[in-house]
Amino acid sequence: MPPAPPTAVGTTPHTTPVRPKLGEADITVVLPADFTAFCQLHHDVYQRYARQMIADHDAAVLAVQHALGDLAASWTQALAGHRTTAIAWTALTRRVHRAARTPSRTPSGAPSGTPSGTPAAALYALVPAAEADAALLHHVVGLGVAATADTLGAEPAVVISLLHRFARRLDDAGALTLRLCWEAAVHAAVPVVTRESGRD
Repeated sequence: MPPAPPTAVGTTPHTTPVRPKLGEADITVVLPADFTAFCQLHHDVYQRYARQMIADHDAAVLAVQHALGDLAASWTQALAGHRTTAIAWTALTRRVHRAARTPSRTPSGAPSGTPSGTPAAALYALVPAAEADAALLHHVVGLGVAATADTLGAEPAVVISLLHRFARRLDDAGALTLRLCWEAAVHAAVPVVTRESGRD
């Protein structure tokens, strides 16, 4: 593949894996440096979250790739928003939840009829999404309160409040289904060896 052309100041070249027609040149996509830095900063956490939500590793990787692609398409608008990380989190959860609802595939590529979701994905049917997000990022993915807040695009006080509400729901006498689902999510957590996860 020929080297990428020179880029403008503040951008980073990224050559996409496109198979051009015979005689056509490769396509080079130039991404803004701030988008590339954002992806490098958040990709690890996004991937760890997706692996907790989607049973199939490849589907989890693809969901994160598509979410970052969605974000790239609206990066200028995301930067203009108040909380870029909140916009990115919305793009991620939309793709991850869709993938978790999609039936997994057999080795031949045929749908297996078995949902791709995990116990963590089932949690969203039992509690508000914001509480499930905070609980999974903090307790299952292993982020500290500050890192969870940064990932969600929220204030730490809001995350603490969400975690307290979730804990109260777990303690409720009638929450047997929620407790069983939470236990399954915690025990089924996919261990991922990565760099420091931002514990507080």
